[in-house]
Amino acid sequence: MLSVKTNMLALNANRQLGLVTKKNAKNTERLSSGYRINRAADDAAGLSISEKMRRQVRGLTQAALNAQDGVSMVQIGEGALNEVHDMLHRANELAVKAATGTLQDADRALIDLEIQQLKAEIDRTSKNTTFNEISLFPENGLSPLATGFMETKSYDITYNLKDGSVLVNGAAAPGAGGAARANFDVSSGNVLADTIANELVPNAVQQILDTFGPLKNNIGTDTIKMSLDVSYIDGKNHTLAYASFRYSYGGGRPYGMGIRVDAADFTTADAQGTGERAEALKSTIAHELMHSVMQYTLTDGMSGRKGEKYPTWFTEGTAQLAGGGFATGWNDTLTYYANYLANADDTSQDANIASYLKKFTMNSRPYGHGYLGAAYIGYLAGGAGAVTDTNIAAGMNKIFTDLLNGKSLENAIQDNAGISTAQLNNMFKTGDASLTEFVRRLSYASKDGAGSIITGKANGLGVGGSSLLGTNAIFNQPFQIDPFQVSVDLSGPSAIGLQVGAEAGQHIEFDLYQMNAQALGLEDMNVRTTDDADLAIDQLKYAIGCVSNVRSYYGAIQNRLEHTINNLNNITENTTAAESRIRDADIAKEMVEYSNNQILMQAGASMLAQANQHSQMLLSLLG
Repeated sequence: MLSVKTNMLALNANRQLGLVTKKNAKNTERLSSGYRINRAADDAAGLSISEKMRRQVRGLTQAALNAQDGVSMVQIGEGALNEVHDMLHRANELAVKAATGTLQDADRALIDLEIQQLKAEIDRTSKNTTFNEISLFPENGLSPLATGFMETKSYDITYNLKDGSVLVNGAAAPGAGGAARANFDVSSGNVLADTIANELVPNAVQQILDTFGPLKNNIGTDTIKMSLDVSYIDGKNHTLAYASFRYSYGGGRPYGMGIRVDAADFTTADAQGTGERAEALKSTIAHELMHSVMQYTLTDGMSGRKGEKYPTWFTEGTAQLAGGGFATGWNDTLTYYANYLANADDTSQDANIASYLKKFTMNSRPYGHGYLGAAYIGYLAGGAGAVTDTNIAAGMNKIFTDLLNGKSLENAIQDNAGISTAQLNNMFKTGDASLTEFVRRLSYASKDGAGSIITGKANGLGVGGSSLLGTNAIFNQPFQIDPFQVSVDLSGPSAIGLQVGAEAGQHIEFDLYQMNAQALGLEDMNVRTTDDADLAIDQLKYAIGCVSNVRSYYGAIQNRLEHTINNLNNITENTTAAESRIRDADIAKEMVEYSNNQILMQAGASMLAQANQHSQMLLSLLG
């Protein structure tokens, strides 16, 4: 068939030319961009995989830079510690020099001048060592004491309120309601930890429940379960202990409670004996157990979080009541004044007591003034008679009863003590005469042999066997009450979190430590006498060890980060290669196809021209 009207030759030639031109354009695009996949239409699945890998590669690249910043930070901190080490070694030289008997005290005073300057420089170095304005040795960082050997013993303790029995790790405890002492085998493991778990904790809980009847009645016949961890390491800021709680959704009573005791400051003799350190340990335990009992019976707002029902002064002050009040040194000034009191009516120290009260508020000093405030409202609610543990406990029980019946703390205090919390706060601010009189009588009652509130009595608040008098506090660090299993606050000043991966949660955390003279145990160090010099040698020996431990820790972190960077670079390289195989164009292949398509395009154009001339040739023949 001879067709003139429809030029099929030209149409076919044009279609083929169009296909080749399209292929050539694709080749040109790939050769120009270097990518096989330039849009989703090129390879939808491949594009998706490639973009995932690109995100990972870019994230890993930045993670490596983050890790390098961490190395730089650690290097700055380690460099500062190197200088601290040098200063401590110099101070040790001076202490050794001052300890010799060939020097006079005047000579030692001159040596001490350099000692004090070295201490000041250590403080300055600690304060001013920063990276990107982040303090590397923050004041609320971990104690360098925490770098020593750590051992933790854990116990599961169960209280059966029906029969008063106590189980420790499934076995009857020799404490309150437990088995006989002969059945208490501490031949294996640590005697201090076992004594705390099997004797001190059960006895303290039993005494708290016996003293505060409304709390015990609210528990009813429940079985209370608690975990106890006894560790041999000083925690953050030398914290002695803390209580923690687990809650189901919606709050209510905790289904799990935990007590942690830092036993680094105590010995087995402290747990089994009497005296100031023994009382401090027992007071610490009773304080945290009181938190646990109140948490379980009163409210879920005891932890000090948002929406708490009770202010800090009340929660901590009440716990101090259970722990013996003065026992941990928060009112050592009052025990000092008490030494000068001839009797409870001796007003010679009232001016000093009033001045002391005005120095703080209850919330700013909850363990000291908070305790005094809690004791005072208990005293008023108990009838404002004699200042005794019995009367204070009776008054607190009235307040607890009202709280259990749904009254607010403000109303419970107002209805039973006859004052508002605002009035109570103002009494501290002004050094009120009636509050001063109460504190004077409380201080005198805490004197040895004067019916101490601290000393152990049947059904009393005390948990030990002796009073705590002295001019110096033996422990003045805070207790804590926190929610259980708190996540690490990477933005906080006591820890640094480095994002070292492309995914959330892929980070390395390392702690920051205090490194001032106080944290190193050198705050009071001097070499003014041979005795002071001997003590300074021991103090410096320990401080040098602490700094060495922190430097070793930072060195380990730095080495870890170096390996982290190498690994990140390796992963980045291999992931990039994988992404390249998916997305990048094969240049050799594309060049061959491009050349082939170029030839086809030229041939196609020639054939199209000839096809278009086909009709003209036919017309010329007919003409």
